[in-house]
Amino acid sequence: MFIFDVETLGVESNAVILSAALIHFDPEKQPTYQNLLNDSCFVKFNAKEQIDVGRIVSKSTLDWWKEQHEYVKKVSLEPSLEDMTVQNGMQMFYDFMAKFPNASKETMWSRGSLDQLAIDSLAVMFGLQQITGYNMWRDVRTAVDILYGTTNGYVDVDHSSFKRHEVIKHHPVHDCALDAMQLLYGKRAVVK
Repeated sequence: MFIFDVETLGVESNAVILSAALIHFDPEKQPTYQNLLNDSCFVKFNAKEQIDVGRIVSKSTLDWWKEQHEYVKKVSLEPSLEDMTVQNGMQMFYDFMAKFPNASKETMWSRGSLDQLAIDSLAVMFGLQQITGYNMWRDVRTAVDILYGTTNGYVDVDHSSFKRHEVIKHHPVHDCALDAMQLLYGKRAVVK
């Protein structure tokens, strides 16, 4: 299975994608949070390239970013010399997925639908292949609620080495790893 996350400058499919992460995980191997972080693929995209072709920046999302922790702003929002073109960033994802047999037939998890819509829209806009078929995507929130009896798409993680305070919110690699941990090791909600 794969899990995917994007950080954007809007909440529409044509929003600028700042950064994205992809993690492959095998439930049978019972990965730890650190295993998931170590086995990730992270891409920081060049926002200007996307703005130049008409992708959207939402003022409210930009304002939201200004309120986030300095570290995550540096990781995703602030331009850097390591920013990748869409072509090179997508190639990183293709190459990462190619390491796994039958990758195109594996489930691609994401939190909601924006991640899928945004990355698919970006690929199409730049004449590139989508990272997986539209029918391979699944929603983490729905699965967590069904599996563990929650109603908000989040669940406590029951794994001896997991420390919630180590999760860096809005860092795409950490967001992916947290969602994988919730899917794999969620703690059943207590019904009152």
